[in-house]
Amino acid sequence: MHPDLAPRTAACLLFDWDGTLVDSQYANYRAMAGTLATEGVELEQEWFDARTGLSSAEMIHTLVAERGLGLSRPVDTLVADRDAQFLKEAHSVRPLQPVLEVVEAMRHRLPMAVASGGARHVIEATLRHQPFHDAFGTLVTRDDVTHGKPAPDIFLTAARSLGAHPSRCLVYEDSEEGIAAAHAAGMAVIDVRPYTGRTAA
Repeated sequence: MHPDLAPRTAACLLFDWDGTLVDSQYANYRAMAGTLATEGVELEQEWFDARTGLSSAEMIHTLVAERGLGLSRPVDTLVADRDAQFLKEAHSVRPLQPVLEVVEAMRHRLPMAVASGGARHVIEATLRHQPFHDAFGTLVTRDDVTHGKPAPDIFLTAARSLGAHPSRCLVYEDSEEGIAAAHAAGMAVIDVRPYTGRTAA
């Protein structure tokens, strides 16, 4: 485990999913771009990469607002199509080694949770293929809260589920929205991007 990723005095570890625990960035982009293409919308990867902390629905709403788009189908239908496209590739998603090493080192030593802005059924389907599939005490997703990241709700819900005070939790994240959510929750946070090969936006 890289020493800068070590949890030190934390009593509980919370991990974002996409881009933190798993390298799903390109698979997620292909799924979203393919879905929006059916609406005649071209999605640039650079735009997508800068907003990975948002849920799929929030990302589509942001795109619509920024570009003044009119969609032929409801957002929840588009999200369902995006998820279906992604799930065809779920078996190919691999863990990010630097964060995997943290999980393996802390397994059975500290309570840990996945705390993600993604959809529960998508994460559960992908998690089954991961070497750490049984390492987490709870999974909290965008489906479980009223407000997604950068609001603190996902992280606070995960901490409650593990019985940990927010001030004793350490968050591993890879997006500006996620880092802001951790700070809003009163939690320490490690930006994993310098260790996983992605640079901070």
